[in-house]
Amino acid sequence: MGAEQRYARRRAIEAMDVHESCSDIWLQDMAYEFPWEWQVAGSVAFYASFAPVRLAELLVRTRELTENTEKRLEDTSILMWETFRHGVRGPEGKAAVRQLNRIHRNAVRHISDEHRTWEITGEDYLFVLATTFLTTIRVAQRITWRPLIDQERTGAYLHFREIGEVMGLKDIPRTYADMARFHDDYAARHIRYSPEARRLYLATRDMIVDVLTMWLPERSPAWFAGLMRRIAVSVLPAIVPKVLRTAFGMRDPSPLLSVAVGAAMRVRGAVVRRMSPRTEPAIPDRFPTEEFPDGDYRIDQIGPTHTVRR
Repeated sequence: MGAEQRYARRRAIEAMDVHESCSDIWLQDMAYEFPWEWQVAGSVAFYASFAPVRLAELLVRTRELTENTEKRLEDTSILMWETFRHGVRGPEGKAAVRQLNRIHRNAVRHISDEHRTWEITGEDYLFVLATTFLTTIRVAQRITWRPLIDQERTGAYLHFREIGEVMGLKDIPRTYADMARFHDDYAARHIRYSPEARRLYLATRDMIVDVLTMWLPERSPAWFAGLMRRIAVSVLPAIVPKVLRTAFGMRDPSPLLSVAVGAAMRVRGAVVRRMSPRTEPAIPDRFPTEEFPDGDYRIDQIGPTHTVRR
């Protein structure tokens, strides 16, 4: 297979109007170009969203991630998928963003009492918005089979800026570089080790372990599957950025582990570059979950019990 065919989607992305097609660019990367890489990097980005000390404390207080872990992850995936699938400007995308707003607003109200009134500040929202795409991009570009292009980075920024605008956020940084500066400054001020962040990481760690071991045959012997999962856990320090390792109390990777994981990613990239491009999306049009196996959900049914409508 020639390079012309393998890189056809990259050329198509380069030809897109990044302002009009920002959501579709992210969708092309997530569902066609880099589905595995996006799942790995997106998992790390999800971890980054609860690394700040105060946000970790708030999320532990809600108990959603520690007691309803799978549902919480699926709910977030559905709502974000709807924004990529339909774009943020259409009614479906706007409904998904508004449901996210409703979930966060109700969560804060649900855990507040006479002793403490919890809040999520505009700066907190902006950080989570920024880290969702910035951490994804930063981790992905270390493991993708081809380098990311500016169009992909700019499209990611524009898509998430649109989400922020629908959320009603103020003072959204006006460029990708400005958003990166805001993100890194916030992280430097608010991320450090906390037992709450570590607890959330351990509660959700299986998410990325599942992605790293998704190649295992369904009927793998239990001992072999267990061994591969333990190996996956052992390589996480070489994938998770240092600022997050600090927040979660993870050890730093040894030089040998870093070299080995980097080499494995390069070998994988070389293999993928020789494969035919994906013609079918890696994600079904309607996102199936345990609660909605056929993807027959309404947006207002997605979220914790304090928010959903039945």
